[in-house]
Order: sequence, then structure tokens, then C-alpha cells
Amino acid sequence: KPGPVQYTETSLLVDMTYLPYPEIPYIIVHTGDILLLLIFGFVYELAVRVYQHKNERRTAHERRVGTQLATLRYEAARKRAIGPSAFVETAKLERAVLATEKESEKLAQSRETRKARAAKLVKRCNQACNLLVMATYWGIAMVAVDGSRLSDASFESFDIVDSYNNRASSLWKGLFFPLSYNGLNYKIAQFGIDGDMRPSCVGALTVVWAARVTTGECVDIALKWRDATR
Repeated sequence: KPGPVQYTETSLLVDMTYLPYPEIPYIIVHTGDILLLLIFGFVYELAVRVYQHKNERRTAHERRVGTQLATLRYEAARKRAIGPSAFVETAKLERAVLATEKESEKLAQSRETRKARAAKLVKRCNQACNLLVMATYWGIAMVAVDGSRLSDASFESFDIVDSYNNRASSLWKGLFFPLSYNGLNYKIAQFGIDGDMRPSCVGALTVVWAARVTTGECVDIALKWRDATR
């Protein structure tokens, strides 16, 4: 008869020259799943950002209309400055300006409609993505630490178990800040995990969200840099 399964605790030391970290006593590390979730979060967030940017930016036709409107306004102002001798040409240009302004307004309204429709679709996709990850990794912790081996006198209490849980929870909140202070979402990410282990664990949804937040920040920086260099 086979004996009970024994788990071996591992302790990993992250040795970084510029950002030194203390010794973190991991007891659970699903490396392959974490890598898969990080890649999934990166690809998903990148696709969402590209889709949103495509629907939020002005189309080529809208840019052409904007350029045409600016040219017509300039020409109308120039003819108006000439005086009564250019009255006929000025009237034609002003009518062209009014027609182009109406077309520009219609294009702007169409863009706002696209943005609203894209926002609704992204919201539904986010909900489906979260449900898929939760259902796939229900009750499975991606990473867990041993709070009893984290030394922090500020979390000492009369209840030893609570003290260990507080240490582990404080460690994750610090590492995932500000993601960990997103209130209800951070708690939802740990649904399914055993209650006693929950403070010391990181769920699959948290890994995906961390990848998405990082990717989103990188995309925002890239877009700002592109706009600044134009």
C-alpha cells in the first residue's frame, strides 16, 4: 500500500544587485502554469489595447476631412479679407465649410459610437476571461509561502496562526501593490482556495491580472512616446 504523499518545502533566494529581496520561503510554485498565465495575460491585454486603439483613433477618411476643413476655413478667411470684390467666392467657400463641418461631426459621432461598442465588447470579454481562468484553476494556488518562516515582529500576535497568515498576506500585498488594494477583485482572485491557505497564496487570476496591468502600462508608455516624437 503506497504511503501518503509528502511535500517538500523549498526556499528560494532572489539575488538581485539593484533590487535585493529577502529570502522568500515558497512551499508551492507552479512554474509552468505561471508562465502560461503570464503569456496569456500579455497576449490578451495586447489584443484588447490594439482593438481599443483601432476604434478610438480617427480613421484616415476622418483625418482627410479634418485637413480639408482646415484648408477651407483658411481660404474662406483669406477671401473674406479681400472684401466685397470676392463676395461670390467667399460665399461658396463658406457653404463648403458648413458642409465639411457637418461631415466632420458625423464622423466624430460615428467614432464615439464605435468606442462605446468596443467598450461593451471588451467588458464582456474580460468577464469571460476571468470566468475561464477561475474555472480552469479553481482551488489551485499558483504560489504559496510559509508564513511561519517570514520574520516580521510587527505581525506577532497571541494567535500564532493568525500571525503567520498576516505575514504572508502582507508580503503579497506589498509585492502586488497597487493590484492588491483593488478591493473586491483581489478577493475574487482567491476564490476556491482553502480558507486557511488563502492569505498565503496567489491565485491564477492574480497572475493574469498582474501580466495585464504590466502590459497595459507598457502599451501606454509606448503610445505616449510615439505621440511625443511625432
